[in-house]
Amino acid sequence: MNTLARIMSLDTLKTWRREVAGDKRVAVVRGTFDFFHPGNLYAIRKARELSLPLIVLVDSDEVAIGRGQPGYPQNFSETRVEMVSHLREVSAVASLASDEVEKGLADLAPYVCITGQDHSEKDFVGVMLTTKASRVEELMPLAGCFSGDIIRAIDSNRTPLVLPPGWDAASASRKTKPLAKGVTRVTVNGCFDVLHIGHLRFLAEARRMGDFLTVLINDDASVARYKGSTRPVFPEQFRAAALRGLVSVDEVMAFPGDNPLDEIRQLRPAIHVKGGSYEPERVRQERELVESWGGRLVCTPLVDGFSTTKFIQKALNP
Repeated sequence: MNTLARIMSLDTLKTWRREVAGDKRVAVVRGTFDFFHPGNLYAIRKARELSLPLIVLVDSDEVAIGRGQPGYPQNFSETRVEMVSHLREVSAVASLASDEVEKGLADLAPYVCITGQDHSEKDFVGVMLTTKASRVEELMPLAGCFSGDIIRAIDSNRTPLVLPPGWDAASASRKTKPLAKGVTRVTVNGCFDVLHIGHLRFLAEARRMGDFLTVLINDDASVARYKGSTRPVFPEQFRAAALRGLVSVDEVMAFPGDNPLDEIRQLRPAIHVKGGSYEPERVRQERELVESWGGRLVCTPLVDGFSTTKFIQKALNP
């Protein structure tokens, strides 16, 4: 699926909204979406339960910076909008500047506003969004799951983040799903901790190589061995849920070891994809294993400038 087709200007969004829903209501979620965390994905999940077309309004750089958190957001609005476009439940996404709010929201009416934000200090956009809504779904805020809470947890070594009651995502499966004959399975592996645009583009490219993408993720203990005692930021069950929420991902499996050779052997993918440039010896075992049943290993370049480690470093040193 071409997720970029979901990205719209407010004028295009107005036309799309009338063509798709007519006079019926749509769901609207607003946020900065500098990264995916339990709070913003909780709102996305609630929208799915309403069975309405979902429009996500991503704060413009001006609006996001005006919310006053040092070093936040890290990503420009174009990147944040593209990130949201990869979410399975999203129908359309646009950036919302402060001078576009009143007209833009009027063009989306009638809509249900879904919000789990802390409203102790409502900003202008938040006030307008709830005021003009035909209905407001106020979600119980997930304690400790706002962006600032997560950064503070990282800073004080309180990771992996403890998911609060109400976040009921299942852990990643340890069993494979049988596929129909002729379906091309593709596999990738990694920690996939704080998802960024590099991850999302890589996963989309891997999915285009076949019919079914299985993502093999390091479990929490193996991430800690590989990345250090303060990682992962997000526990296995959230990392799996975030990945399952992407258009490109069909299945998520966790592995406990230092490499996913046993899982690759079990899955027998036609293609195993590695992100980045690897020396031949580093991927020799995976290559030989996949080639033993006629598959192939593919290395794809990563997007420069994006990594979980860089995100954490910048968040702690804005």
